[in-house]
Amino acid sequence: MINKNIQMPAMILAFVVCLTSALLFSSCASNESKARKAVQEYMKNQGITDLTMDSFFTSPDAPGKAYTSATVTYNFATSDGRPQREFLGFILTKEGSGWRIERSTGYTKDQQQAIKFLAGLK
Repeated sequence: MINKNIQMPAMILAFVVCLTSALLFSSCASNESKARKAVQEYMKNQGITDLTMDSFFTSPDAPGKAYTSATVTYNFATSDGRPQREFLGFILTKEGSGWRIERSTGYTKDQQQAIKFLAGLK
């Protein structure tokens, strides 16, 4: 049988860990949805029919900035009849509680490459 003096602090610790994890997850999801909104706004006049966010990364070395990549599908087809797709990467800058696109950059899903893009490297 577990000692009640040990059981209560362990339960409190487990609750705090779960709560912290949930808050961090919702914060990341919120940032990703705000990044998606920035990309959608940027692409709104480009005739896209689908937008898939492929990655979202931040770096402690670039506070207030983030990298995101997306796959966009346009409303026109390639020569073989398939919808045209493009793989895009963006450097984002924090603006208020959301993000704005600072510039486009190379596409990657790799976190280390995204950190290089954030640092201004290729």
